[in-house]
Amino acid sequence: MFEGIRQLIAADKLERALEDLKPYTHEDEERANDLIKYQADLAKNKKDSRRGLITIDEENKTRTRVRYAILEMLNEITPIAPAADSSIENSAASEASTAFISYNHADSDAADKLKVALEESGIVVRIDTAAMEAGANIQEFIERSIRETGVTISIVSNRSLLSAWVALESIDSFYQEKFTGRKRFIACYLDDDFFRNDFQLKAIRQIDLQIEEIDRLLPDYNAQRIDTSDLNSQKTRLYDLRNNLGHILLRLRESLCLDIRDDKFDQSVAKIVSAIRNV
Repeated sequence: MFEGIRQLIAADKLERALEDLKPYTHEDEERANDLIKYQADLAKNKKDSRRGLITIDEENKTRTRVRYAILEMLNEITPIAPAADSSIENSAASEASTAFISYNHADSDAADKLKVALEESGIVVRIDTAAMEAGANIQEFIERSIRETGVTISIVSNRSLLSAWVALESIDSFYQEKFTGRKRFIACYLDDDFFRNDFQLKAIRQIDLQIEEIDRLLPDYNAQRIDTSDLNSQKTRLYDLRNNLGHILLRLRESLCLDIRDDKFDQSVAKIVSAIRNV
């Protein structure tokens, strides 16, 4: 049960996590009151965001604060776990030997090449072109794939670092890795521009241009009484990318990123396979 709550927190489903945590605080009035306060904070945060009273960055800061508070509470009340039975161990082992490939569709040739190489080494690979059903919700597929695999392999390129969807996959993977302790994030790159100090500045300019383009469309949508939910959704993802890009770049620069360009491909795949088997 507690592992389920941790997975909800890692997937940023904080409201559900709080509900699932409630039964474990009935005999502790202080913690029960804290949970009620966190629920109220999240509800007000969402309401203020919908009304445009706070920025996306402010909304994310509140959710991050509540996320860490729940985790701290969970760590305090988690009982000593009983010895794991063989079915749980087998499930964990099976999960660890699987990998989810995160990439920008413009880099699909490289993703397919990596998928084939990993499968030839006995790794079970999940990738959207093979595993995602027609009509499936993209965000739900991403969250489920990260939860159900042991490793997320991110193919980093100039295009992927400007992709809001790839950014979502990276951030979800970071939370899963940090909060569950059983997940791994492995980055491999096709472009190495992200090592340059000015990369974030240039990338933010391009993201801002996309946001400005959406803003230019909004008055026409309103004039025609067209629902703007599609534009608002795109804009929210772009703001999430803008706000999290620095965190993503820091993580990439502080970890061993593997070069999977032609002459380095085989060597890097061998390291990826070794890392997956050691999860």
